[in-house]
Amino acid sequence: MSLTATDLSEIRSIMREELKPLEGKLEAIENDVKEIYAMLKQMKSSVITDKNFAKVSVEAKLLRLNAELLEAAKQAGVTLPR
Repeated sequence: MSLTATDLSEIRSIMREELKPLEGKLEAIENDVKEIYAMLKQMKSSVITDKNFAKVSVEAKLLRLNAELLEAAKQAGVTLPR
């Protein structure tokens, strides 16, 4: 059983039509991954690297960490329970 040029052309057309929705989904996933990497980069840059952090009171540390957590949740679109 041998395929003709017409058969191959029809197969290519069918494959292109079947792949179109997948290409759109793949592009959306790529964009999501890029956005996640950008968020992670931004979160890493906002991590507390203050050398004086170890010297402040536990209460001040908790307040600062809470503020960072709330900001990260806001960026991620997550509502934290209170």
